[in-house]
Amino acid sequence: MLPTFFVLGAARSGTTSLHYWLAQHPDIAMSAIKEPNHFVFRPGPDGPEPCIADDRRLLTKSVPDRSTYERLFPAGGVRAAGDASPLYLYTRETPELIASAVPDARLIAVVREPVDRAWSHFVYVNDQLGAAAPETFARTVRQELPRGYEPYRTGTHFVRLSRYAEQLQRYLGVFPRERLLVLSYDSLVRDPATALKQVCELVGVDASFVFDTSVRYNPSNGATSTFWRIDRALRPAFPYLKRALPSGVAGRLASRRAKLRAARRDEQAVQMTSDVRAELIDHFRPDGEWLAAETGITFAGSPPTAPTPL
Repeated sequence: MLPTFFVLGAARSGTTSLHYWLAQHPDIAMSAIKEPNHFVFRPGPDGPEPCIADDRRLLTKSVPDRSTYERLFPAGGVRAAGDASPLYLYTRETPELIASAVPDARLIAVVREPVDRAWSHFVYVNDQLGAAAPETFARTVRQELPRGYEPYRTGTHFVRLSRYAEQLQRYLGVFPRERLLVLSYDSLVRDPATALKQVCELVGVDASFVFDTSVRYNPSNGATSTFWRIDRALRPAFPYLKRALPSGVAGRLASRRAKLRAARRDEQAVQMTSDVRAELIDHFRPDGEWLAAETGITFAGSPPTAPTPL
């Protein structure tokens, strides 16, 4: 079967926690592996073609084949099935591809304060930098700011992946507004029960179900502990394991790894410099104004991290 709803992103905004929490509901089946990325591939004469640049690790962990993708979901017995793939928020072609395959799909996007999201994403990818991260991030930002919106095509994309207005407008050009639920990362962190109730109402399942949200999966880090060093060393292999292993085994492995990351998070991560933060706040101001007008979501000032990160 195909999914009935999609968690679109954004990356580093709690989508991993949302995936595993929703999987607890008896009437919801989440894909056997998180982030199958099926709809970042367009049909082609020689098979599915990626809509993004040829990032080998990214494409290796994805599931382009339609029959293989459908087997990630049960054949029946549930009212809703979900695919959580943050890439769906970024690629231009994905809204049309989803609409073509699942025209009545429900959509969930989680948006995080855009500067914090960009920094969290950068640290997650480059957590080996340690104390050098702020200076490297500053260079990356100033390299990226003059460029147009081309995620995953120009080598750096941390800033552009926080451009929520353009991303969400593409979906609103294809789907009715009432099919798209936009959640704030802050509300998901502070009141996950309410956020999960909203998701249940959107996808048509019992909204009174009580979720266990005691585990927050896959948080930001920046630590240098033994666990993080091992995790970083093995990280390049995980996409290949995800492809090689049966989907159920790969899904359980990913869940266990996400739990370990949650248990070992380091709250003393380095932070970006104040001048870069101020520059980015100004850069994202139009996106914030659009988001406030369209969804009512606003972001408080500029504390660098949420109190209990996902």
